[in-house]
Amino acid sequence: MLEKRATGAIDALRRVIFLVCASLCLHGTPSSAEDALEFDVGGLMFGDLYHLPSHHTPEGDNATGAVLRRIFLTTDVRYGHDWTGRLRFEAFHEGAFENYELSHRIQDLGVGKKLAGHQVSGGLIPTISFDLIEAFWGKRYLMRTAPDMQGIAARDLGISAKGKLNQSGKWSYRAMYGSSETWEADKNPHDKFMGAMTWRPTPDVLFDAYVDHEARPGNFDRSTYQLFAAQQTEPYSLGLLYTYQDQQEDPTLELAALMGVAHFSDKIDLITQVQRLFQPSIKGNDIAYIPFDPSATATNIVAGIEYQLSDHFFITPNIVYTHYGVNPQGVRPEDDLHLRLTFFFNYE
Repeated sequence: MLEKRATGAIDALRRVIFLVCASLCLHGTPSSAEDALEFDVGGLMFGDLYHLPSHHTPEGDNATGAVLRRIFLTTDVRYGHDWTGRLRFEAFHEGAFENYELSHRIQDLGVGKKLAGHQVSGGLIPTISFDLIEAFWGKRYLMRTAPDMQGIAARDLGISAKGKLNQSGKWSYRAMYGSSETWEADKNPHDKFMGAMTWRPTPDVLFDAYVDHEARPGNFDRSTYQLFAAQQTEPYSLGLLYTYQDQQEDPTLELAALMGVAHFSDKIDLITQVQRLFQPSIKGNDIAYIPFDPSATATNIVAGIEYQLSDHFFITPNIVYTHYGVNPQGVRPEDDLHLRLTFFFNYE
């Protein structure tokens, strides 16, 4: 079965690449500098020096160390004004405390084309589940967004479309189909349909509504409903998120998050994100770096001060604190406290 799925995923990817190559050939050879192939190569790297004075797991309690969490090597391709492509390799740490081995995989392998003001993309690409939220947050190196942490897929082997719904651009849409085939960073072996609509009443304010449906065997289908509101100005950014996912016979996912960045100067930002889980974490102890006790509701806070030491290097002293409610057994799990010095090299 695994071999069959792997073969299917590779075949699906080959079909996408073949169609793109065929379209490029039909488009013709470069006739001017504007139609030439252009490549940009860059990368990211981030990690932490950390100490955990308290933690709900024996492995995390009093853990201390230094970890390189992620290394990315990215190639972006442009062909003329309309065609784009991305190939991104990722080396990643699995998230175990005081363990420093790295694994690796292809994170992105996709192509895109502009069509009459719309963007169509295919391959192994980011989902539209929280792409807009993550772009607004902009601090993934410090903390992932709440839906990402709680297991909503960030990558899928599929096809997406996005664009404006009116001439002013105040209304826009995103749509995506994620196939049941999986490959590399795509870990979702089910068909998934996703859609979102965004309203921008002013250039610095947006409201976004997102829904999806994922068909699974038995009575375990998943349907997600998500609302996001944000304001992004020169002195600060502030966003509010609510996510609800019905999983039928599996436990429900319900959370809210507040994300904020205050710009004190060109070199210093104050950063915070607060997550509230109204139901116990579904992924629980399987969440890398910041596991949650799976038996109780939780409030998670990350706060830090980011210092930009150069155009490409940032350091952020920060704390991550998780407070738990009382679980059904009448026990309140021990709170988690992470003390971190996070470093971030950005060459993209």
